[in-house]
Amino acid sequence: MWQSCPFVDDRTALRRYCLAVRSLRIAIIGGPQYDQIDASLAAFTAATGVAVEVAYRDAHMSLNRHVAESLSGGGHYDLVSTHSKYAPSQAHGLMPLDELVPNERLSEMHPSALGLCRVDGTLMCLPRNIDARLLFINRALVDDAWEPGSWADLRNTLTDLSQRIGVPGYAFPTRDSGLFGTFYELVAAFGGHLFDDEGGAHFDSPEAAAALEWLVDASSIDGMTPRSMAADGWYFDEVSAGFRAGQVAVVADWPGYYGLLAAQPGLRETTRVLRSPVGIDGRRHVYAGCHAWAIPSGATDVGLSMSLLLHLSAQETARVDATAGMVPVRLDVAMPADHPLDVARAELLRFTVADDLLTFPPLAHYPEIEDAASVALRAALVGSCSASDALASISI
Repeated sequence: MWQSCPFVDDRTALRRYCLAVRSLRIAIIGGPQYDQIDASLAAFTAATGVAVEVAYRDAHMSLNRHVAESLSGGGHYDLVSTHSKYAPSQAHGLMPLDELVPNERLSEMHPSALGLCRVDGTLMCLPRNIDARLLFINRALVDDAWEPGSWADLRNTLTDLSQRIGVPGYAFPTRDSGLFGTFYELVAAFGGHLFDDEGGAHFDSPEAAAALEWLVDASSIDGMTPRSMAADGWYFDEVSAGFRAGQVAVVADWPGYYGLLAAQPGLRETTRVLRSPVGIDGRRHVYAGCHAWAIPSGATDVGLSMSLLLHLSAQETARVDATAGMVPVRLDVAMPADHPLDVARAELLRFTVADDLLTFPPLAHYPEIEDAASVALRAALVGSCSASDALASISI
């Protein structure tokens, strides 16, 4: 029983209890924007004497597939990283948290983030951050007066810029969830609805065609995007790294990469941030969600798993994530404000979270939609088929 673990207010008793258990086995998301969590895991071990074995660590889609296979095939984990868009497909193998997480902890978190982590009203994971992109602009390449009025304006301006200065104007992910999410964002910006009220996905609309044509045009215009972007299948790491290296003038980047930018000497001075361009409805549409922690129903000791989950959602751990750039879900943790760019970014992210979020519907078959669509969209980007044929080929 999880209640047998005295994690709430007695550290000495907790340590004695935990010493009876050799280790916890976990699967987590990996990458330079997430690896600061190792320090928090080490702090848990120091406090409890329990080793935390990171048995699997990989990028978002690979992690999701691995966790889904583990939950369905009898694999064993005591805690896993998940995401609000993937948790519905994993819910059959996760432990509901409403009766496990203390109300005090829930009251410390952003209500909208908790809402994204519910499946049919049940809390299936505990949010770690709110993930939404901003535009990052290289001030040495792009005039400070420029602000894109629309996605068409962004493409046209950066096409002219790239041809004039010889540096690619823009970059975006060209595979997997990054490509599908960017496409979803553009469908909404062009006035479409990719998902209906029942969760059905529709790729046969004029808005979906316009979104894919925008991506194909941007990736094929000479000099507008990096030559290797489509062919090599850039993902979030390559897009962010390209901007930090001065190889791309403008990108839409995630909060978790901001710590890497801030750590690079002088880069904050040559960077500015903007919200996403507006869509035809006058609103911004920024695809978003929450990274989160969940406990598999087959966890060896739910009480000890809960101890780790509460440690990873505590104020101290959230501050570590916020320092690395993440948008905290805890109401008592703020984003860094040590530099004017920090302040500007934090303000724009607050507006984005309040007004612009475009989240995915909670569908158990969402991963199948994402997989099938991203393969077809990528085929159009690399010229294997036309945009219309790519959209027509998507079958869920």
